[in-house]
Amino acid sequence: MRNEMLIANAGSGKTHALTTRVIRLLASGVEPRQIAALTFTRKAAGELLAGTFERLAKAALDKKALSDLASHTDRPDLDFDQCRSLLARLVSQLGELGMGTIDSFFTRIARVFPLECGLSEDFRIAPEVEVEAARENALDALFQTESRADAGLAAFIDLFRRIARRLGERNVFETLRRGVENLHATYLDTPSGFVWGDASSIWGRVGCPVLDARPLREAASELITGIERDLPDLDSKALAKWKADCALAAEHAPGSMFSSNLKAFFKKLSNVKTAPDGRAYIPSGNAHAARLYFVEGIPDLLEEMKFSLARPVFEEALTRSRALHEFMSRFESIYSARVRSSGIVTFSDITDLLSRRAGSEDWRIAVGYRLDQRFDHWLLDEFQDTSRAQWIVLRAFIEEILMDPTGSRSFFYVGDTKQAIYSWRGGDPGLFHEIFGEYRAALEEGPALTESYRSCPEILDFVNAVFGNPASLIEPLRLPSLAVEKWLLGWREHEPSPVTRNRVGHVCWSAVEEEDSGSEDLASPQDREVLRILKQVEPWKRGVSCAVLKRDNKGIAILAGLLQSQGIPVAVEGRMNPCVDNPLGAAVLAALRMAVSPSDKISRVIAVGFPALAVLGVDKPFDFRNRTLAQIAASGFAPLLRGWIAEMSLNTEPFLATRALELFDAAEEFDLARKPSDGAGEFLSFLEKRQTTEAEATGAVRLMTIHQAKGLGFDMVICSGLDSASPNNRADKLALGPDLKHPSWGLVLPPADFLECDPLLDRRAMEIEADERYGEICTAYVALTRAKTALYVVTNRLKENTTSTNFARWLSLSVGQPPY
Repeated sequence: MRNEMLIANAGSGKTHALTTRVIRLLASGVEPRQIAALTFTRKAAGELLAGTFERLAKAALDKKALSDLASHTDRPDLDFDQCRSLLARLVSQLGELGMGTIDSFFTRIARVFPLECGLSEDFRIAPEVEVEAARENALDALFQTESRADAGLAAFIDLFRRIARRLGERNVFETLRRGVENLHATYLDTPSGFVWGDASSIWGRVGCPVLDARPLREAASELITGIERDLPDLDSKALAKWKADCALAAEHAPGSMFSSNLKAFFKKLSNVKTAPDGRAYIPSGNAHAARLYFVEGIPDLLEEMKFSLARPVFEEALTRSRALHEFMSRFESIYSARVRSSGIVTFSDITDLLSRRAGSEDWRIAVGYRLDQRFDHWLLDEFQDTSRAQWIVLRAFIEEILMDPTGSRSFFYVGDTKQAIYSWRGGDPGLFHEIFGEYRAALEEGPALTESYRSCPEILDFVNAVFGNPASLIEPLRLPSLAVEKWLLGWREHEPSPVTRNRVGHVCWSAVEEEDSGSEDLASPQDREVLRILKQVEPWKRGVSCAVLKRDNKGIAILAGLLQSQGIPVAVEGRMNPCVDNPLGAAVLAALRMAVSPSDKISRVIAVGFPALAVLGVDKPFDFRNRTLAQIAASGFAPLLRGWIAEMSLNTEPFLATRALELFDAAEEFDLARKPSDGAGEFLSFLEKRQTTEAEATGAVRLMTIHQAKGLGFDMVICSGLDSASPNNRADKLALGPDLKHPSWGLVLPPADFLECDPLLDRRAMEIEADERYGEICTAYVALTRAKTALYVVTNRLKENTTSTNFARWLSLSVGQPPY
């Protein structure tokens, strides 16, 4: 069996290809226990195992199914008895099968190597809620031990203050929580022995010209002397302006913020024009006499001035990075002591621990011995989502197979780099083609799966038109060429399969007017357009599966409230917190905070502003507090909320009435497990962190994020918010370099204007930006390839002569103006 890489478009039958490979191996005499077939989710793993059983079972009973299976597996001699025999072998070895998730396989290894991995023998995998609480507790402990003057703490707070301001994020605590999670992951990705912000690790012996630049005062003085010497005819007003700018630079104190005038001066140094006679110059007004021409030593002096201005910015970035590394080192110590050493770990912890030990021949042999099993055939699904740490562990087993000259063992991996939307959790789509190049002598590229068994021709034509020619969008969308190159590596034209070729479908792109920022309505114009489409089509009445896809859970919660208020049956997918995703929950939590601290003015405003709470007397905070605490002491939180909910009039608000029941259920759950010392503060924390998973529903419109929709298909899909892409900004990013394959340094990147002074950092920043833009394309692709028959795309209307780079503009340049 040959070693093979397979590229598969969305909806083209990856699971079918994997089950075909498994059955072909079984039919050739391979024992089921010798096959490792790994994917990323339990759902996908279940589909792989169920698909294998189902195809064999059908072929054991039906001639047509047998003929199809024989054809697909290239086993013309396959018969009913063989299929029954293969089923019997599968069942007999069910407990030894290597079909599952990568996480479960790694956990299995860790179970036989706990001490060697630095784990207790009885370690357990913590649920995400518990992990989040552990991170918060570790961060809280760290904050309590740090002084306000600590550089690491100051750098941490400042970094996320800037990020929150840039993103318009008002929830500071949520920003900090996400921030520590991301920084912690980056810290674990940094090899031991390397420290963020170490100049020698970044620039090596070559050094950094910016850091070697002379002090600002000297550079400014030299520049003015040179201008007066080499450009005696320069306009007097222009000369005065250059002197003023240089004086401003000379007075700048290292470590202080750049003023707007100083930023303008720095940009001015790069504003190089070319005169008709070919001479380079920097304009200082409209007059020819005001041009600072590049004569004699002027270019060198300008570059020196530029580097001198950038030097304090670079030095600050290095200092902040070192402080952050030290801060995260202390965080890791506390987190490890409180979590890992007590036997609580996450899947990512296990991957990290294994990747630090994997690689040696002795390690691989020991793992195989302790597992009492040798996998000779490896199948990896959704390989574009594999992280480098995961591949380090898997490579310890697979590389031996790729080097095996007998051909009796095999490796098969399948994926679609166009669906690489999990880079935020470590997925590296670059591995997909990188591994093929590294092991080209042992690997073959199989025929790409381009026929869609999901979508009708109209949808495929739309997808091909939108994503088939990104090179033409490089200039108008300022699209990094590196992102386009990565996209085209995995691009294959989509074709309908015999199953979908004659299916009639519908595609509609509608654009709505963007609302004024001052509107108090939580539901956006796009949400109201989604409501209009659903009312028009009524898929739940027609037995049509329908999903509405948005970018984030916050947007889903708002849309769910709007749709349910209009009587549309809704099922919110994935992990949600129904206690806080609605106005009632926010008001109840505000009321509870008033009970903890009646002087909390913000909570009082929120509680009083929710009309249904008026009956509780929240307008008199101290009386309300005394009454509430007395009720909690007498009967607990569930009776308290039952009383509150009974007094509110929610009959006309079905969505809020449902959420009220969720609050009551949460209170009952807390009361059952609460300790005598647990009060309103602990209950508040419980409500804020509580998450539930709503089951897949039929007869309802399913609302989910694009990430949750990956791998799924629906008769009808409405995509909203694709044009509200995450903002890209090179600044305030902790970058590892020189690349992710072999990281040896880390640095909080300076602003883009300053990055241009250093080719190494500028190149790394452009790579990061290309990865982010590539991820945005992948997200849009996943969203637009979920629909079987009807696809609706809702965006904001573009302004005339817009230069926007969002997805609405992408659509307009690809398929024309809406309506489509």
